[in-house]
Amino acid sequence: KMLTLTTNSLVNGDYIPLVKDLNRRYGDPTIHYTARAKSIRANGTPLGNDGKPIYVIFDTGVTGMVVSQELFDERYAVARAQRERNLWGKVDLSFTTKSGKLISIEATKPLTTPFGEVPWKGFNAHLVVIGLAFLDGNKMTVDIDKQKLWLGV
Repeated sequence: KMLTLTTNSLVNGDYIPLVKDLNRRYGDPTIHYTARAKSIRANGTPLGNDGKPIYVIFDTGVTGMVVSQELFDERYAVARAQRERNLWGKVDLSFTTKSGKLISIEATKPLTTPFGEVPWKGFNAHLVVIGLAFLDGNKMTVDIDKQKLWLGV
């Protein structure tokens, strides 16, 4: 495990664009390392396919993941209907890079809790905060000035 701080960009080549939508559009006072996911799947089943954006915050202070109540309830209903034994067995998040390539990261049985309420006034999207369960064994590099995130998966 290593943390490197530098004023030089370490993100070369393709990357996942970071967005400031939560701050600019919804008034979140914190600028998180946030990207828009192309998809989220739990145990192979897609979630959040309702046209709403899926914002993913990368937070190393989280062990598993925290999801919006709507996603949590959707997953719970599907798992019950399909009589699945594990609600969040394998979770896969996919992102589109700047060049259009699809990159996925996954976690097995991440500790998952729902958000209580909608975090910001007017927020009409899905929110997922992912932590170390998704980053374990991977490398992550962030260029906060250029809004770039690189995942070595």
